[in-house]
Amino acid sequence: MRRGVLRFLSVCLLLLAALIAPVILNGYAELRQANASSSYNEIAEHYLRAAQRLPWRADLYELSGHAYFHAKEYARANDMYQIALEKDALSSAGWMAWGDVNYLNGNKPRALELWKQALEQVEFSNAIYLRLAQAAREDEDYAAAVQYLQDYLALEQDDALAHYQLGLLLTLSDTDEATAELNHASQLDGRFAPPAETLRAALSRASRAGTPAEKFVILGVGLGAVNEWTLARAAFESAVRADDTNAEAWAWLGEADQQNGRDGSAELDRALELNPNSSVVHGLRGLYFQQVGNYRAALTEYQIAASLEPQDPARFVSLGEAYAWTGDLIRALEAFQYAAALAPGDAAYWRALADFCGRQGIHLEDVGIPAAQRAVTLDGGAANLDTLGWLLLLDARYAEAERILSDALKADPQNASVHFHLGLLHLQTGDRAAAFENLIHARDLGSPDAEAVLKQNFP
Repeated sequence: MRRGVLRFLSVCLLLLAALIAPVILNGYAELRQANASSSYNEIAEHYLRAAQRLPWRADLYELSGHAYFHAKEYARANDMYQIALEKDALSSAGWMAWGDVNYLNGNKPRALELWKQALEQVEFSNAIYLRLAQAAREDEDYAAAVQYLQDYLALEQDDALAHYQLGLLLTLSDTDEATAELNHASQLDGRFAPPAETLRAALSRASRAGTPAEKFVILGVGLGAVNEWTLARAAFESAVRADDTNAEAWAWLGEADQQNGRDGSAELDRALELNPNSSVVHGLRGLYFQQVGNYRAALTEYQIAASLEPQDPARFVSLGEAYAWTGDLIRALEAFQYAAALAPGDAAYWRALADFCGRQGIHLEDVGIPAAQRAVTLDGGAANLDTLGWLLLLDARYAEAERILSDALKADPQNASVHFHLGLLHLQTGDRAAAFENLIHARDLGSPDAEAVLKQNFP
């Protein structure tokens, strides 16, 4: 009897093995195909089928989710991460990715919920704090963004970008801590040194401001100077709340609105009502009209601004540009020359004069190149060398241009403009290989002009 039972059980086990073995083998075959596939959709499908055939490999649901994520099949990825969670197989990376796919699929509340849940797990990715900080910043909840960045930096102290982002946010609330964070970012990564210096200067000036409104205007201008216009707008809003009769605060709020894709004209009109004799108000109104393409109105505003502040060279650079937009190159040149004469020791205004001559193709030999040479004498940095090299190229002085541009490249090897101008020079002199190399480099560094020249000359 007992032998019969054993024999029966053996037969059942053999039959069961015969049924299960092909399923298991097929599961491992799906795994091999996942590793060999080049399409993320195919990889996801193979991982899913493998997970269904190999129940002890619940981690494969998460891998399927990752593949769907890369394929931008966010809804499918969400389903895979849900299954992985239900099977207690969701890793810290999976939690973060699950939030990511919901964020990218337009479900930000669910993404926030998942990222916050991830922080409650025994193990979690520190980068989740960065996700939450960015989301809070998008919602203009700057206090929450600061807290998330501080939590992240308590764990990742050497992240220069995070220190810089924290410094930006603290600019609105804690000038001392903002300065410390910006300094730390600069020390960790030299790429942050220039914008950090701009912001530190603004913070220093703001600390000496006479009123809260003036302080926030200075901070907003500094943030705008480093292209942080969302935060700049918050600063200008604070300035208006502190003093709603401050014309410059209203004018800058209008500019920040335009930079953030809004209209801004109502704020600029309010600024003009409050102080029709402010050069800042007229200058920003000129910039507004320039940006919307009303160059005649821009010229009028810049003329008023220059008449109100006749010793400010920046006013005459703006005026020169406005004359150029309206086709009056004679008055435009005079305005640029006057700006340089007002600040003879400032290389920026000599470079602006030289750049104008280069862009318009006028007075290269007698005005443009001497102005560029003066700029290089005052400051031999890459930007000034690049402008001089470019004007020499336009004047067909190729040997001199190559020497100057090579010096500019030594000063800043990652300068897109220098690579672009070297590419143009080599095209002019017939060295297509060198031209292609420099234009590719310029394009990869973000030069749209280089991309256009590449399409035209190297189809």
